[in-house]
Amino acid sequence: MAAVVFDIDKFREIYPEFSNVSDSAANFLFQAATYYLDNSAYSVVTDETKREFLLYLLMAHLAAMQYGDNSGNGGNGTKGMVGRLASASEGTVSVSSALDGADTGSSWFTQTMYGYNFWTLTSVYRRGVYYTGEAVDPIRWRRGE
Repeated sequence: MAAVVFDIDKFREIYPEFSNVSDSAANFLFQAATYYLDNSAYSVVTDETKREFLLYLLMAHLAAMQYGDNSGNGGNGTKGMVGRLASASEGTVSVSSALDGADTGSSWFTQTMYGYNFWTLTSVYRRGVYYTGEAVDPIRWRRGE
């Protein structure tokens, strides 16, 4: 298992809404994404293709949080509403939002569609693990040895 190598052209092809994010910022976002999802041989996501997909989703989430909204306007510098739309009115315009999931840790991820996808796809890695009582090396167990 090798680490995923960041391909900036591939990221921009998948997420054209962030095409105006500079190369250095994109590299920084990739590095930041690896703090949320380990990009080494010891990552819980052992399949490099899946890990690349998840890292790029994390990058898009971070880019949307930092450089734009999640309404398809990408890196245009506008900020979107935080949380889900809780209520709306028409006369004298009123909008409110709610940030759910604070107790589950999902609230930060659910602020963008990219983060929500990441959170949903990684649910399998947040489930409990049953140990039989025998001594198990957790690093070797993760690798399936």
